[in-house]
Amino acid sequence: MPSPVEVATKYLHVREQPHGSNRAPEIDAWLKAVGSPLGSPWCAAFVHACLVEAGVTPPVQSGRVQAWVDMVGADTLLPSEQAKAGDILVFWFPSLHRYAHIGLVTSRKGKTLRTIEANSIPQGAHGNSREGYGVFEHTLQTSQRLRVLRLV
Repeated sequence: MPSPVEVATKYLHVREQPHGSNRAPEIDAWLKAVGSPLGSPWCAAFVHACLVEAGVTPPVQSGRVQAWVDMVGADTLLPSEQAKAGDILVFWFPSLHRYAHIGLVTSRKGKTLRTIEANSIPQGAHGNSREGYGVFEHTLQTSQRLRVLRLV
């Protein structure tokens, strides 16, 4: 059985069709699996799909990132400095007063995290990284707004 990260890696080619629609055959299937309307933001649906395909039971069947945090309890989230490969990374957005983006950690070296994120934009591109158009790898620095949801 592949790991969630191995599953996520095989979807690095996925792009919205058309661009900006939150739609594509894979995206539609992921959204349906979590009960979200087609065309919805899909980062959490992607993580859910990667976990299921890897044989890992997700904590919640939801396309809402905050629902994932609510299900496990915000007090159980770990600092991003403790992230390890296979962890789920949730992103706090102060302007929204909630967790609103999610991805999978592929590695951490010191304060540098490597992730795979969906409904995102390419590393270094200008724009909103939580309202993008594909599945991309990212390099991030640990911070207070990034927290780790560890399932195992």
